[in-house]
This record gives sequence, C-alpha cells and structure tokens, in this order.
Amino acid sequence: MNATETAANPSAGPVEPSLVRHILLDIWSTTLKHDVSVHDNFFQAGGDSLTALATIEQINQRLGWQLNMGDLMRFQSIAALSAEKAQPQAANAEHALIRMSNQGTRTPIVFVHAGHGMVDGYGRLIRELGTDRACYGLQSPLLVEGAAGVPDDIQGLAELYADVLQDEFGEDEFHLFGSCAGGAICVELGRMAADRGLSIGRTVVVDGYLELNPASVMSEDELLVDFYEGVLRMSGTTEQFPGMTPENADLEVALRNSAAAMFGTGLGFDDRAEAFCRRLYTSFINTSQALASYRPEPADVDLLMLLAKDNYTLDDWRSVIKGELTAEVLDSEFYGQRLCIEEASYLAARTIDYLGEN
Repeated sequence: MNATETAANPSAGPVEPSLVRHILLDIWSTTLKHDVSVHDNFFQAGGDSLTALATIEQINQRLGWQLNMGDLMRFQSIAALSAEKAQPQAANAEHALIRMSNQGTRTPIVFVHAGHGMVDGYGRLIRELGTDRACYGLQSPLLVEGAAGVPDDIQGLAELYADVLQDEFGEDEFHLFGSCAGGAICVELGRMAADRGLSIGRTVVVDGYLELNPASVMSEDELLVDFYEGVLRMSGTTEQFPGMTPENADLEVALRNSAAAMFGTGLGFDDRAEAFCRRLYTSFINTSQALASYRPEPADVDLLMLLAKDNYTLDDWRSVIKGELTAEVLDSEFYGQRLCIEEASYLAARTIDYLGEN
C-alpha cells in the first residue's frame, strides 16, 4: 500500500505523500512485519508494547525525533502521528551511523549514503534484508546542525567514515552497500580497510557513477535542479510541485518546495524545515563535487555492481576495480536511489546470493 491508500479506514480521506510519511511507512511495515497504510491503527494492525518500543526507537534513530510511548498511544496511525508530531527533521542530527533494523546473528550491512546524504532510500531494501541481520545507515555529517570540517573529497569522506565504523565495529566483520556516490565511498573504504583494521566482508554497489574523463562539469544551477528533482522523486511528489530548469533555477523556491515535499505542505514554510533542507542541499553539493573530482587509483577490491540500464560508466569502473568485479545491467526504468526502492526485492535477492548467506 502507498501513502494515499485508505483500506484500513474507508472513511478517511487521502493523505498527501511526503518523504517523512514514506519513511514512517517503511518503519511500521518493518516492525509489524507486513504492509500498512497511513490510516492503519498501529495496535489494531498487530502492534504491542514490544513492537511499539522498537518502532519508536527506529523513528527516533532515522528521523531524529524524540517520540515516547505516550505519543504513539495518542496518535495511533501514521496520518495522525505525522500531522500532530511531525518535526522539521528527517535525519538523525546527532549520529552519522544509525541502526535501521533489529540486531541479528548474520553479518551486519552498512548502507552508505548517496548524493543527498540521507539513507532513507534504503528502507525498503532493509525490510527485505534485515531479517536476523542488523542494518546500519551511514549518513552525511553535514545533516547535523552546525557541522564543520567535513572533507570535500571522496577519500577524505571515506577517512572520516572509517573512524565512525571503527568506533562501532572494531574488528568485527560487516558488509558494505552503496548507491550513486555511495559506491565511490565504498571503494575507498575497501582500499583503506586493511590499514585501518576494518573487517569488510563483501561490497555491493547499486548504480554507482564514476567518470574518469567527464565531458563537462555540472553548473551550480544544474546541480540545484538535480537536487530539487531528487527530493521530489524520493518523496513521491513530482507531480505536485512546479518543475525547475537551469534557466529558472531559484534556491529559495527549491528549498521551500523541498521542505513541503519532505514534511508535507503544513511545514513547507516552516523556517526549521527549510533550514534542514538547506543542510541537505549543502550535503548534496559537497558529495556531488567530491564525486565529480574523484580520480581514484586502481583499487584491489571486490564488488557486485548492479547498474541502471542508462548508466554509462561501467568501463570506468572496470579500469579502476582490480579485484573481482561482478557487473549486471538491470532492465528497469529506475535509477539511483529510486532503483533501490522500486527494485528492492530483486536487489535484495541478488545481494543475499552474493553475500553467500542464504
């Protein structure tokens, strides 16, 4: 079911989609272990005190909110909770590494952020992969208010994230998973793993982009349009907001509409919501420019690479990856993080097969 379905309450009106509601749907569907709609009552849908605690923890981890049991008791549907308790925050503002599923006995997977710096696009995949396995999200530290000193190159970002992973895992093994720019960060983490004492098992990259000899570099206005369209795609609101081109690109309009797409139109003009989107935009620019300037030396790492059919960078990847590269081009209309959402079942099956943990 999606954010506009009302099967659980036929009298309820449609609820506009937003990124926050999609994240809540992912979380509830994971903890309740079945699909839900925004109008489902948490407790009537099978929730109890234990699943409520797990749900509250995931909401606070992933969205950076501060919910308690009383909040879920008062607002027992996603529609009610997002309307009454939604905060102008859609990522954890305290930790770069967040846990996105329950613990388990299988080797954990760390999902590395794509261009926007958030890890919400992996939610559906984690529902497929998280059974008996802890899944973590590595998000951009630029989403934290007041963050400073964040590197503006892929190697520097990987060094920063290696510290975070060392603190969490020590010498324990974990797998890596990255999409878009996250793929390049995974390569650099793999390159430095031995020197940093990281026990990286296997690495999966979905629709990673790597251009060693780019024909051109995107302008600031083109990057803004790319950011804006990406937020609308992630939130499922592309048809609800006016399009933007490099010729009419306007940062303030993009931030205002992005805030509305992420949090709902009720928060679209909230200063705090726009401040979060400004940090998101800063993260996007940082990661995009780092990827555009990335010229890696050959790396002795192994990868499973699953590419969108219009990804033209496979030859560049082949020239860099000197380990075992298993590449597959998917016959799908989607790309980037959207590929991780729309093709989650297939990507999960290929990942599990590659990890050898059936």
